[in-house]
Amino acid sequence: MPTAECRCNACNHRFTHLTFKGDDTPPLCPRCKGRDIQMKANPEGFMVGSGLGSRIVGVPKGPS
Repeated sequence: MPTAECRCNACNHRFTHLTFKGDDTPPLCPRCKGRDIQMKANPEGFMVGSGLGSRIVGVPKGPS
């Protein structure tokens, strides 16, 4: 999933936000809960690490 670098204009807090295609809702600042956010798309930034996909691999498919 692509990410965006964000900065809250109210409290200057910087954070990374996971972006979804078609979601135009501005992110909420995790510190002050403000919505006055500057976003800068990060084309090289993707959420990585163990997530849902890594957990699905070991799950049996079910009855065949």
